[in-house]
Amino acid sequence: MRWKETIAGAALGIGVLAACGQAPGDAPAGGGHEPSESASEALKKQPADHEAQDGPVPADQLNGRGLPEGFPREATAKGRTLTITAQEGGCGKASAEVTEQDADTVSVLLVETETAGKMMCTMDIRYPPVDVRLDAPLGERTLVLEHTTRKE
Repeated sequence: MRWKETIAGAALGIGVLAACGQAPGDAPAGGGHEPSESASEALKKQPADHEAQDGPVPADQLNGRGLPEGFPREATAKGRTLTITAQEGGCGKASAEVTEQDADTVSVLLVETETAGKMMCTMDIRYPPVDVRLDAPLGERTLVLEHTTRKE
């Protein structure tokens, strides 16, 4: 029975310490709320249309017709770096190469390199992220994905 009292006492002590954890000088003036930024300051922080839009590449901006059926069609842009979900299996190793960049399009070739010799490989499929570096951020350009398999 004594262990129940110990647990109850510890819980009460933690509750009291948590409630008293904020020093009087820590609270911001004005009722505990941080001052909000003005509308003009918020607009200044938003990227302009010509600047890079980081995050997942929208489906309508991604052309994956050059990929096999069932192949993942996912990409994320972060500045001048594209991270694309590739596919590899068994003894294969996925990589990516930028094949073309112009004002309207960025083309990336997803490569699965397999060993040329006979060796035992697992029967699994993996979806590793592969990165490519662009000359300029993707922006509004269309991302075209293609696929090939190479023997090493």
